[in-house]
Amino acid sequence: VLPGLFPEIPYNDATVVALGYRTADVPHPLPGFGFLVPKKERRSLAACTWMHRKFPHRAPPGIAFLRCFVKGDVADVRGELREKMGITAQPLFERTACWPASMPQYTVGHAQRVRIIEDMLRDFPGLYLAGNAYHGIGIPDCVRMGREAAAKIADRLHSPPRPS
Repeated sequence: VLPGLFPEIPYNDATVVALGYRTADVPHPLPGFGFLVPKKERRSLAACTWMHRKFPHRAPPGIAFLRCFVKGDVADVRGELREKMGITAQPLFERTACWPASMPQYTVGHAQRVRIIEDMLRDFPGLYLAGNAYHGIGIPDCVRMGREAAAKIADRLHSPPRPS
């Protein structure tokens, strides 16, 4: 009943290709934590994060760990990395993960849809929502929302019952 009751938030599929290279095989200087490909220049590769720079504990020394977000053909990723970063070496490893309907689309009116959902939740005492559809798609956002929901649940469990 509930999914049909609340305003719908559209989702797209997400495909991620993880690649590992020897840092010596990556001629790009890798400043920052990665790059986004502007929509007008995008073919298959939408973004690439350098996980070994963002989270050094995720790769051993001497390994460049790239996480590529793909909006087109996965087979094009290595060719696009060759063009954009000069990588011609074969990767030490390559893994692809596909997550259907996992990326919420914050389309025009998203904030209003979320406000409506939150207002509607008042009619469902004890129901709390958390996840990437509401106030941020990143893991830290989801952890924050999960903690907030858990705190509300704990408060409710430790509060005297409300008169009906």
